[in-house]
Amino acid sequence: MFPYISRDKTFYRSVAALAWPLMLQNLLNSSMSMLDTFMVRNLGESALAGVTLANTVFFIAMLVNFGLQSGSMILISQYWGKGDKASISRILGIGFAISGAVSLIFTLGIMFFSTQIYSITTTDPELVRIASDYARIAAPSVIFNGFSLIYIAAQRSMGNTKVGLVILTTSIATGTLLNWLLIYGNLGFPKMGVAGAALATLLSRALEISITAIYAKRADNFRLEPRYIFRPGILVFKDFIRYTTPVLINESVWSIGFTLYAIIFGHMANAASGLAAYSMTQTIERPLQALHFCVGSAAAVFVGRPLGAGDTGKARTAGTTLLFTAFAVGVFSCCLMILLTFTLIKPVLFPIFGATGETLQTGTVMLLFAAANMPCKAFNFCNIVGVLRGGGDARSGMLLDLLSMYLFALPLTAFVGLVLKAPFMYVYLCICLEEFVKMLFGYWRFSKRKWLKNITREIPA
Repeated sequence: MFPYISRDKTFYRSVAALAWPLMLQNLLNSSMSMLDTFMVRNLGESALAGVTLANTVFFIAMLVNFGLQSGSMILISQYWGKGDKASISRILGIGFAISGAVSLIFTLGIMFFSTQIYSITTTDPELVRIASDYARIAAPSVIFNGFSLIYIAAQRSMGNTKVGLVILTTSIATGTLLNWLLIYGNLGFPKMGVAGAALATLLSRALEISITAIYAKRADNFRLEPRYIFRPGILVFKDFIRYTTPVLINESVWSIGFTLYAIIFGHMANAASGLAAYSMTQTIERPLQALHFCVGSAAAVFVGRPLGAGDTGKARTAGTTLLFTAFAVGVFSCCLMILLTFTLIKPVLFPIFGATGETLQTGTVMLLFAAANMPCKAFNFCNIVGVLRGGGDARSGMLLDLLSMYLFALPLTAFVGLVLKAPFMYVYLCICLEEFVKMLFGYWRFSKRKWLKNITREIPA
């Protein structure tokens, strides 16, 4: 394995040039829900837990759109390596259509059946009310965000990461300002509380899609071609379905499982305290996860492009190198998170979130478990989302994700939390064990080298 790790300094500089904007993009996009959670902290523990529950359901839609992005990138990165821009427009047309349909169904479901949906996630009627109030307003933001992220992902596959950084920076800055104005009624704006956080999310996402549309019309490296977007052709459609379906199943079913973790917490005794600790852990862990995201997303590009150009050896070297890089980044993240837990998070950030007593202690232990889990999580993300998908082997990534969750982690978490009624921190440990099991089987799959597949074809004009 080690002989296939690149010693080329140019390669590492190219990865760094692509990776750091990706890290910031991930931070910015995931920060919208994190921002809402942080900004409502002064409204009380119930508001914090309610917004957390609301975003667990939004997380499902976000991951479905992420699946469309990842599935599109499998094809786009290889066609970009081949130099076929017309096929890229075709792929984007299909991605936009599916994302729009799925997001619309999600939005209508949330707007009209939010109380019924959130009643499944918790037995606390106050949390159901808060989550429903937030979700009804913020739901259309999923449509806007889906379109913009698919386009940003396409540009990322072509090596252009700056556009996504600019668009998402503008979106999060607008969301921050609007949260400050609308939640607490600053500068004469109405004091809307949780509803203000939801409206801020909606308005900032509307601005995001507007900027994306303007840029798409003026981009220098790649222009959308309407004739291919609206008539993608049956060959590209079949390939899109073939390679994107495993990713969509992966992300959507995995996101449902991830939501079930929150539901397990919601059905335990003292659910508000446990959910608050869980929310704070997820919120604080997310910035460090952006390091894993950037390496994994870069892997999809650096594996896919040489495969599309017919260079299997270069693709294998890139995949091997970035897997080891991801694991090393995970070790660094682990050490950094442990240090920050005791020097900054526990004494400073947790009190800012309003955490005291049991919530503070539980959240601290959860963070240490999350830190220990980071090397495995970084490896798995790079392997599944980057290497295997970039190499055209999305099906194996799907099986790794879903089998480790549904056959191992979810049953174990439910048993420990709902049957044994163990403390929240030990229930969270069961969730973390999923990544360790996944890493063992993921490394085995990678070592077989069956993931190296050129999936491009000649498409008639």
